[in-house]
Amino acid sequence: MSRSESTPSVDVQPASADVADVQATGAKPAAAWGRRGLLATAAAAAAAVAAACSSSETSSGGSSTAAAPSAATGDLAVAKLAAGLEVLAVGTYKAALDAATASKLGAVPPAVVTFVQTAMAHHQVHLDAWNMVLDGAGQPKVTEPDAKLKPTVDAAFAKVTDVTGAANLALLLEQIAAQTYSKAIPTLQSKDAIKLAAQIQIIDQQHQSILLYALGMYPVPEVFQSTAKAAS
Repeated sequence: MSRSESTPSVDVQPASADVADVQATGAKPAAAWGRRGLLATAAAAAAAVAAACSSSETSSGGSSTAAAPSAATGDLAVAKLAAGLEVLAVGTYKAALDAATASKLGAVPPAVVTFVQTAMAHHQVHLDAWNMVLDGAGQPKVTEPDAKLKPTVDAAFAKVTDVTGAANLALLLEQIAAQTYSKAIPTLQSKDAIKLAAQIQIIDQQHQSILLYALGMYPVPEVFQSTAKAAS
């Protein structure tokens, strides 16, 4: 990364206490509150979406007992898409961390390791939140990455040989995620689902700003959020 040139490069260090707190959401009050708040919103979204689905089934004369889950539509389709993106993000950050630990990316500054660990923890919480929505509405949880994007991301990751390459790939993932949420929010019906998507979208934007700055670019390049890279 361009910004890291002025910082002495050192071997990868273990996670700091702060990062462990973010991942465990135990000792760091702000992080713990963020996770509790996000999952509370997810629980409310799950209840709202489930109620809407139940109401729809009742009005159409369908039975809500002992029935296999129907195909995800509306807010649930967005939740499924979002969860797939979050699985992909967690997996890609994990692969980058493993590569750094194995010295496959050259010397990696501790700040980079901390960012990767923290961003990965964020995306895991986001995944848990969307899966709570799906599970609450009787849909299966998402455990596999987005099938359309994974081959592209895997091919790009295979070409990564240093920290700059890893950062550029992470930036692309964060752009896709943030833009997907921005595009999806106007289509959501449940106010709790809207709230959850908005709460996550802003975090992805924060990740982007850090990555842009580290790569030597202006951290807030857009006047309005683009949706050109949004997944579908």
